[in-house]
Amino acid sequence: MTEEKLQYIEEAGIAFELFGMTRMAGRILGYLIICDKESVSFNEIMEALKASKGSISGTTKQLIHVGFIEPVSLPGDRKTYYRISNMQVGSILQERIKLYEKFSEVLEKGRRLRLKEDRVASWTLEVASFYMWLGKEVDQVIKKWEREKEEVIKTYTENNESRKK
Repeated sequence: MTEEKLQYIEEAGIAFELFGMTRMAGRILGYLIICDKESVSFNEIMEALKASKGSISGTTKQLIHVGFIEPVSLPGDRKTYYRISNMQVGSILQERIKLYEKFSEVLEKGRRLRLKEDRVASWTLEVASFYMWLGKEVDQVIKKWEREKEEVIKTYTENNESRKK
């Protein structure tokens, strides 16, 4: 693997940490993005990233759960392979909306159980309200994305091509 690809994998790991996920999750996703194969085995990931079996196992489960990667089987092969998911961006965000709503419900329940109107209750109310609101806003963004994605992708591609020159 080239030095540039190894560096990209590490950059992906650091970027994922900014999203609150593990560095290993970003490294695995980064590897799958730059890998020339459609799908790779567990052992290939482990060897490429020089990581432990436990680390790769737990992280691939996490990435499957959030919809970034998916396990696949190949005919005549008992190994499990992994590839970038076919899940649409909107579907990934829809799953996030459910988490926002659940988080909001938990905060609201805690606020009610507090039985005291103070700074903590105010903070909890604001955060619970924000996540409920955010879920509704993200839903609208997904719908807008579906309407406009071809044009957005075209513009993005054109802008990136002009930057390379």
